Amino acid sequence: MSVRLLALASIRHRWGGFAGVFVAVLCASALITALGVLFESGLRAGVAPQRYAGAAVVVGGRQAVPDEAGIEVPLVERVPLPADAVGRVAVVPGVDRAIGETAVPVVVPGAEGVRAHGWSSAALTPLAVREGAEPKGPRELVLDAGLADRLGVGVGDELPVAVGGVPERYAVTGVAAAPEGVRTGRQPALFLTDERARALAGRPDQVDVIGVLARPGVDPDELAGRIRAALPDLDVATHTGDDRGDAEFLDVGRARSELVLVSLSFAGTTLMISVLVVAGTLGLSIQQRKRELALLRAVAATPRQIHRLVGAEVLAVAGVAALLGVAPGYGVAHLLRSAFAASGLLPADFGLAIGPLPAVAAVLLVVATARVAGWVAARRAARTAPVEALREAAVEPARLGRVRVALGWTCAALGLGSAAVPLFLPGEQAVAGAAASALLLVLAAALSGPRLVVAAARLAGRPLRAVAPVGGHLAVASVTASARRLATVVTPLVLAVAVASVQIFTQTTVSAAAAEQADAGVVADVVVSGEAGLAPAVVDAVRATPGVRAATPVVRSQVLVRHLMAGEPQISPYAAQGLAVDGLDRTLDLRVSQGDLAELDGDAVALSVLAAETIGVGLGERIDLRLGDGAQLRPRVVALYGRGLGFGDVTLSRDVLAAHTTTRLDQSVLVRTDGTAELGALADRFPGVSVLDRAALSAAGQTQRDAQSWINLLALLVVLGYLAISVVNTLVMATVERSREFALLRLVGTGRRQVLRMTRIEALLVIGIAVVVGTGAAVPTLVGISLGLTGSPMPSAPPLVYLAIVGVTAVLGLLAIGIPTRVALRSRPVEVIGAQG
Repeated sequence: MSVRLLALASIRHRWGGFAGVFVAVLCASALITALGVLFESGLRAGVAPQRYAGAAVVVGGRQAVPDEAGIEVPLVERVPLPADAVGRVAVVPGVDRAIGETAVPVVVPGAEGVRAHGWSSAALTPLAVREGAEPKGPRELVLDAGLADRLGVGVGDELPVAVGGVPERYAVTGVAAAPEGVRTGRQPALFLTDERARALAGRPDQVDVIGVLARPGVDPDELAGRIRAALPDLDVATHTGDDRGDAEFLDVGRARSELVLVSLSFAGTTLMISVLVVAGTLGLSIQQRKRELALLRAVAATPRQIHRLVGAEVLAVAGVAALLGVAPGYGVAHLLRSAFAASGLLPADFGLAIGPLPAVAAVLLVVATARVAGWVAARRAARTAPVEALREAAVEPARLGRVRVALGWTCAALGLGSAAVPLFLPGEQAVAGAAASALLLVLAAALSGPRLVVAAARLAGRPLRAVAPVGGHLAVASVTASARRLATVVTPLVLAVAVASVQIFTQTTVSAAAAEQADAGVVADVVVSGEAGLAPAVVDAVRATPGVRAATPVVRSQVLVRHLMAGEPQISPYAAQGLAVDGLDRTLDLRVSQGDLAELDGDAVALSVLAAETIGVGLGERIDLRLGDGAQLRPRVVALYGRGLGFGDVTLSRDVLAAHTTTRLDQSVLVRTDGTAELGALADRFPGVSVLDRAALSAAGQTQRDAQSWINLLALLVVLGYLAISVVNTLVMATVERSREFALLRLVGTGRRQVLRMTRIEALLVIGIAVVVGTGAAVPTLVGISLGLTGSPMPSAPPLVYLAIVGVTAVLGLLAIGIPTRVALRSRPVEVIGAQG
């Protein structure tokens, strides 16, 4: 009989053992496929254009900076183009008309996210005036039909429109609508005269994009190439087809970048977990077949033949399971997309890029992993002498192999060393090293598992026998005799506890530290914020309010810093704030450790201590920095501060940062009063402006941090779901295989209740080992991460959350062992012995 036929016969005969391998591989394939779909979507998915649907080509500034690996890091602000570029594009052969377009965020009572545009840009859209006429005067506007219906206004009505909180009244001269079935309402729009739109934007010498109308018969892609050639001195991106949506909706590009980061951050952890789970399941399956493989060795089967047999079995089972896991993987990707959209990571209309590459990659990765794991699992059975193999099939060997023990100690040393990196090295690279330690410690526990199981059984033996003389004695004896089997069972439980603890408590540690820093750092009494920014007139009104002692305008954005990490060039994004230094000491305390914030000017920057350590700069040195709109700056470091988690890692002069934001407006004003200032009236005078006390500000900041945490937790839940399935799968496999053992116990007089009590005690012992070891693997990691991020060795770990992790682990373990045991005990012992004898 050929090896392939023998493998298929073995699978049919022992389908129960292979079913566990099948489930583990199928789930791994589904999870890796889902992450692959998200990664591919982050590279090429998006949203179809709406307002720019009438343009053949949309020309904009390049909204990303490529790093050394070629991965584009997005810029969060609109990269503008010089207004004179419109004329240069207009004379390119094939261009019928070039239109400079600038969008201005405005506040309209009763609507959110409204943008104002110049009327000429309406030619780029599918909109046409349905009622009335186009705007002619500085106080006239046209509404899109969806916005007009939502507000309940029409031609002849007046509408208050505020820019930066400063309101003005406009006459509605027309309502524009798109053809039936054409979507244009993702961003509600109103149209002013071109002159008025440019004045409100505050950037008359710049445009956001250039929309190009092509002459009949001109290919858009060819035209885009000509336009790029006509603008050699500008770093432009030309968009055609669905890519025009990238130029229209900046949030799509940022969402794609976030999707790539989220998928990559979980891909490494998922692959490592998949390797451990699949390897553990295959190892358990091979252990359950020790007698069969020993008999094959006894009848002259060579080690190579054993490997070929196991390899053929693994490839058959894993190949089918991996292929069947692809379809659920695409379903999981859609569920994650919906969850990310609900949490705000993705726009609600962001579609996934569905292609074959994630499925192919997942199948190849999982099958290769299973094949290697199968070879490792069969190694001992293949190389052991026939007589010794028969002896080991009856009684587990007492000692572990030297190589396994050495690997276990090596992984433990590397794990502890990685966790301790923040003690010796500064910056985020040290935090990354600490984050990797948990999986190394789990791997060490898996390699040393039998020793841990035996040690735990001996430690708990006396109290267990005292509480349950029969069940406790049987449980301790069974655990000691089957340490290798139970070590395989313990590994997925340890993984579940360690991964859940590290991922969740890292989030809670960062969130708690950020909230504490924000609360302690804001020494202002009141914070004035704006829905669409605050114009200078609002800031002046705040300062002019009687009783105001100090008012600090704050601009927020993101910057990119080019630096070396581990000797390799890298671009890192950092949250940035722009501050006016006048009166800053009375409104904000960043806990400056070196330098002076009073020196902030156009050639200066202040950094958090963590950012400075990561970038590798000190006081007086310069950094290579890209502002939010791509402008390059090389400022000198004038101060280092400790509250970067609460306020951002980079602080610049307010005037410098604001000049390179899309709106050029302040986001908030920190206000210190003498207790008599009446600032509540500002909300009535300026639409979209709100006045918050310190407590409300902290709550708002915590809401934003919680939203970011939920994004990570959503992906984590999928990984934990896979771990939960793996835990149940492994425990069921291990328990079902013991039906012969249960039958023998009952034949020698052990009662059904005593067997149940024995397995229940075993389950509690296994769960206890998993919780202790999993917690032990997580604690050094969390201490290292906390040291690196906050300077404190005490991570924030809410007790109720930890108890929930332990409780879920216990429930999974008890159910996965208890239910198969009850099923096995329903059969008559004699029949079981006869069937398996």
